[in-house]
This record gives sequence, C-alpha cells and structure tokens, in this order.
Amino acid sequence: MYRRRDGTGHHHRAHLILRALPSVQRLFFTTLCTLLLAACQEQGPGIEVRSAELMLTWFAAAQRGERDDNLCHGLGVLKHQEFTCADMLDYASRIDPESRHVGQPRARSEFGSVTGRFFELDIDSTATSGIEVRETVVLKEDDGVLRVYWYRSDLMLETLKANRQEDEKEPEQIAYDEITARYPGLYAYPPCYGVRASSSTLVGELMPKDDIDVARVESLAEACGDTFCFGLVGQKIAPLCPQR
Repeated sequence: MYRRRDGTGHHHRAHLILRALPSVQRLFFTTLCTLLLAACQEQGPGIEVRSAELMLTWFAAAQRGERDDNLCHGLGVLKHQEFTCADMLDYASRIDPESRHVGQPRARSEFGSVTGRFFELDIDSTATSGIEVRETVVLKEDDGVLRVYWYRSDLMLETLKANRQEDEKEPEQIAYDEITARYPGLYAYPPCYGVRASSSTLVGELMPKDDIDVARVESLAEACGDTFCFGLVGQKIAPLCPQR
C-alpha cells in the first residue's frame, strides 16, 4: 500500500473521508470507491479514492450553486458545446443527492475522438421533481489530476430535444445530436449527408434512437472504415457504409 509523506495510506485516507461524511453521502462514496477499484486497478493505487472525492466535491459544488468554469475540464466543454460547465452544474443540482446509485464504471482510452485516460460511469438517480433520471459522468485524468470532462442527464437530453426542434437543422443532425447525448461513445461516427439508405449502403439493421446496440455499431464501423456514418429512416437510425 502506498503512503503519503505524513504516513497516511490511501485506505486510511478513505476511512477519514468516510467518517466526515453524512450517512447518505458515505454510502455513495463507499459504493463509488468499490466500483472504481474493480475497474481501474491498472491505473495505479488511489484512483478510486481520488475519483470518489472528485465526484462528491463536484456534486456538492453544484448543490451550493457554484458555476465556475474551473470545475470542468476545458477541453471537454470545447469539444461538446451543447452545454457549458455552468449548465452541467445547474442540471446536476436538480438531482436529489440522496437518490444517486452508481453503476459499473468503464475505463476508456478515447472519448469523442480525444485520446487519454477516461472513466465513464452511469448513475441512476431521482430529480428533485420526483422523476427518475440517468446521469452519465466522464472523468479525464491529465498528469495525475482528475477533472469532470463531460456530464449529461436525461433532463439535459429533454432540453436538447426541445432546443433542436427550434433550430433549422437537418433531421440527420438533430437525430445525431440526440443519440450522441444518450450514447457518448458514438460521437466518433458522423451523420450522413446526401447518402440514401439502400441495399447497397445499409450495413446493419435499423435501430430505434433510444435503443441502440453500441457494440454492434462499433463492430459495423470497424468493418466499414472511415466512410461509416449514420442515416435516418423515419424515427430509426440506419448504419451506412457509402463506399463499401
């Protein structure tokens, strides 16, 4: 076990943090630490504790009304401009903090065409209005420092849909914005423009926008190559390979 200069090890440090937290936050912290430990052992000792600390600090800042851009990773905001850092914090504050249940985290080496150390996790929660919500958080580590790179929730998705209805955008772009908000891993694949879905271009089954098989899409994209894109057929997504 690694120890800090003052002799406090990572496990002892986590214990001190737990003692200082309210019971509900303590449960959230413990669950998050356990899951991140299982998923991120290859990233080195302490990553689970630092991730849990960041999440607690970030959500607490959102609840206090803090909206400082420094609370988010600048590159994440630049690459995903649908929402600002202040927007993300505002939507996070609309969640009942006692309701959050952390799902299994996923380590990623790339997010939205940017490579690096990423950690993505889903959180099932309840909004202060009483509706059930899914939150997704992506953390990025640079030089040993973790920051919130990307945050989305069902509340934000509904806002995005409403805003898109007012924009003069192509239907493919509107559909693309919706699915990448729900499935951030698909951000690497562009929408199709000027390409019809036909027997010669369609490389997989049509998929409902709210029920996409991400693993299947990634497999189709790898087989197609750089020309892979998404088309729109009615209310379903069509995986297309124009130059196969």
